[in-house]
Amino acid sequence: MANSEKNKLIADLNNQAVSLIDAGRYQEAINLLDKALVLDPSRTGVLFNRAEAHRLAGNFDAARNDLLSELQIEPDSPEVLHALGLLAYEEDDFAQASEFYREALDKDPLYAPAWNDLGVVAFRSGKYDEARAAFEKAISLDTDFSDAWFNLADTYDELGLADKRAYALKKLHAVRMRTGEKPDSEDRA
Repeated sequence: MANSEKNKLIADLNNQAVSLIDAGRYQEAINLLDKALVLDPSRTGVLFNRAEAHRLAGNFDAARNDLLSELQIEPDSPEVLHALGLLAYEEDDFAQASEFYREALDKDPLYAPAWNDLGVVAFRSGKYDEARAAFEKAISLDTDFSDAWFNLADTYDELGLADKRAYALKKLHAVRMRTGEKPDSEDRA
């Protein structure tokens, strides 16, 4: 098989797998990604997507192995470090999750998802001022980051800042309307 044909097949398998992941059909996605990795075992995006499918299916060890393999190939990737943080967070290892999020931010201080999830860890640990600062940083980097607006509203609520909570919910609602995200009842100011 020619290299260009192989690359197209890998890309097609990867794209089909992403659609299956979005549909919640994780094992089918993993099967397609396995086929793609037989063709090229070091294809980073494929490893990353297989790790995500494994994580969503609850196969944390397999997800971790794929992410660590991807990290060896892409050692400066904030996305991979962030994904390792998400995995640690799902296993309730907040210290490890924070460490991975901070490593992601060392690689790219403008990586808003790591700021948001660092805030989530702080929030879950009862460190509301630290959480507020992290969510505000995430929003300063991406004003359409609806999860960060939602989390900031919850943090303001915990801090007893009703006016700021109402403002954050108003911004969340505006972002969801502008981006086409489905608003829920909790984001109406």
